[in-house]
Amino acid sequence: MLINFVDREEELAFLEEKYRSEGFELIIIYGRRRVGKTELIKKFIHDKPSIYCLSSLEDKEKQLEGIGNDISNYFGGIKPYIREWEDLFQYFTEKAPEGTILVIDEFPYLMEENNSIPSYFQKFVDEYLKNKNLMVILCGSSIGMMEDLKSYKNPLYGRRTGQIDLKQFKFKDARKMLPKTNFQEEIRYYSVFGGIPFYLQKITESTLRDNIKEKICRNVEILHEEPYILLRQEFRKPNRYFSIMESVSSGHTTPKAISDSTKIPLQSVPKYLGELERVRLISHIFPVTDREKKSRRGIYEISDNFFDFWFRFLSPHLSDVEKGYDEFVDDHVMPGLDRYVGRKFENVCIEFLREISKLEGKIRFTKIGKWWYKEEEIDVVALNERDKHIYFGECKWSNNKVGTSLLQDLKEKAKNVRWLSDDRTEEYILFSKSSFTSGLIKEANKDENISLYDLNDMERCFTAVKT
Repeated sequence: MLINFVDREEELAFLEEKYRSEGFELIIIYGRRRVGKTELIKKFIHDKPSIYCLSSLEDKEKQLEGIGNDISNYFGGIKPYIREWEDLFQYFTEKAPEGTILVIDEFPYLMEENNSIPSYFQKFVDEYLKNKNLMVILCGSSIGMMEDLKSYKNPLYGRRTGQIDLKQFKFKDARKMLPKTNFQEEIRYYSVFGGIPFYLQKITESTLRDNIKEKICRNVEILHEEPYILLRQEFRKPNRYFSIMESVSSGHTTPKAISDSTKIPLQSVPKYLGELERVRLISHIFPVTDREKKSRRGIYEISDNFFDFWFRFLSPHLSDVEKGYDEFVDDHVMPGLDRYVGRKFENVCIEFLREISKLEGKIRFTKIGKWWYKEEEIDVVALNERDKHIYFGECKWSNNKVGTSLLQDLKEKAKNVRWLSDDRTEEYILFSKSSFTSGLIKEANKDENISLYDLNDMERCFTAVKT
């Protein structure tokens, strides 16, 4: 069943292009759990001759039996006797008409049972498929194992004809799955539930507060234990990964700070961080003006909004959650929610600048991100390296209007940004949840290097964007 399927137009167009081509296609689709890989595939194949097979964590005989049954049920007739993978390959190739799609979901389960599976599928391609007009899709949530299929040493290297690394929705796409509400609430919902379609589908038409209470805090709901479940699925010993996620969410963003707060030996921390990066739960970010490979100022942040929310608000207070959902939400979540949303608002503003650059072309840059040095931080910095132009931005999620003092503070901090210091032009961008004072508006009207955006401006841009 396809439920609330939205977006993914670029990925669907790519798959359609490959399907219409003449000849064999082998497509690899991967991404973190819950991101919507299976839904994408089912949307693509629903009107095409196709066989969908879901692999299982069983022994070879059971795996062959399961996939063999899926294929033989599609073709009908007498079920073949399949003892080896080559029997399966031969049967499929003999029976499949031109244009048939074979999907093997959770392909890593096959590799966990037998690490020679890529070699078997290499033979499947080379001896049975490469001269036929058929499509094979291999899909999986184990990002490391799926990416290894693309490596030079893997037997399937050179056989794939395309790949999709499916990412979580950005704000502009997540909006389509949110309740019908105002733009401010959309940002708040996105800050809590993030961009994973599975999580967004759980939201009801109730208020954000009630959704947090009913869909996240209640111990009978799936999202209540989602971080536990996912970490257990990804890692055999999840405790240290769990501790690191909790540490990062509480503000410990360097390996030394993480080690101090978790008591995990410093020399071991990078290994765990690397694994969390691999499964797309943590990102290693650098000041936008730094060269990443040479920078020593990188920090770590949780890249999934829902996980960040869960580790920030629920994880430290799980015993309080069980005592009463209403009291917990009112005492532990709502008082700090807007401060938390303010952090996520910065990323929405960065996304907004990317989109308005496409729409209007007024703001042009080659690189965008955040900047920090010691105690100084700037929410948004964008570089136009060709024109030697730099944009400085601040984002305020506050009930108070933004005034000229914020602009002056931003200009002072900009002096500390070491990027073409003596040979650059500068521009300033301010974002505000609650608009701007008349004094700041007058100053911006006089100076073309000052831009002001409130939520109405941002909503118009995101609504106009074609996704």
